[in-house]
Amino acid sequence: MSKDRAKPFSRKHRRYWLPVTGGMLLIGAINVAIGMCTYDPPTAPPEKIELDLTRDASPTSVDTADAPAAP
Repeated sequence: MSKDRAKPFSRKHRRYWLPVTGGMLLIGAINVAIGMCTYDPPTAPPEKIELDLTRDASPTSVDTADAPAAP
């Protein structure tokens, strides 16, 4: 007996997709409600993240424009 993969809305599955879809929507609504009830807004104002891209003064990071020309 082959599985009915090509007809998800056939008579065989018609009685299942509506309750399953409704259940998924109900679970999603419960998750959103729990999230909204348990969310605490931040108390302090947000801080700007400063990005420091300076390199260490090591021999491997020496700029080639400042190096003397090779003889």
